[in-house]
Amino acid sequence: MVRAAASEVLAGFQAAPVFSALPRSMHEGLARHTRVVQLRAHDVLWREGDRATNLGLVLHGRVAVERSRHRKVMVDVAGPNELVGEVAFSLGAAYQFDVRCLRRSRVALVPARLLQTALRAQPAVAVALAFELAQEVLRLTRRLESLSAGTVSRRLARVLLGLTERFGTPFPGGTLMPVRLRREDLAALAATTLESVSRQISVWKRDGVLVPQPVGFLMTDLQRLRRLADLDGE
Repeated sequence: MVRAAASEVLAGFQAAPVFSALPRSMHEGLARHTRVVQLRAHDVLWREGDRATNLGLVLHGRVAVERSRHRKVMVDVAGPNELVGEVAFSLGAAYQFDVRCLRRSRVALVPARLLQTALRAQPAVAVALAFELAQEVLRLTRRLESLSAGTVSRRLARVLLGLTERFGTPFPGGTLMPVRLRREDLAALAATTLESVSRQISVWKRDGVLVPQPVGFLMTDLQRLRRLADLDGE
């Protein structure tokens, strides 16, 4: 791995909550064996059922976590300093989801076996990392549960609210959620149809809840979006 990639990986380890508990010496050892892959839009990092040889850390861009057994459902979106493959790593199993690039991205692939070996030598660190991984798995599990909970508007509100809370930045007129998703992607995230998403976005745009932007959405009324996310129906 070239020096530039190594420094990017080390910066990613220090910024990612799951890796930040590890000592610097472990960061450096893992970085020497970590490979950085460049992905273009729609490139697939791995498929559900593939042998889980790596834990992925997103360094740049966005990737989709998907399940395609009966129909494609987007379970989550992972951005910088977030993990993919954490369920497989935690369970010692094959990958549970497809991971597909949404926009040009770089992902650090940390060898799972090497990380497991390093953790066995650091029991206290292993406990801290296990706790962080459990939180990641719990969040993903809750996302799966919410896919079938409530009306389309509630599910879509939860999707947009969750993305805004993770990636949003203050912006004139509200909060900018800079995750560029197609309407098809939003439909997959909310487990609904393209038509339903387009109709609901139009309603919220008319009502002043959000404004579509080239880079994502400007959330102009987060309080109302939170109320919509908590309602069983309208």
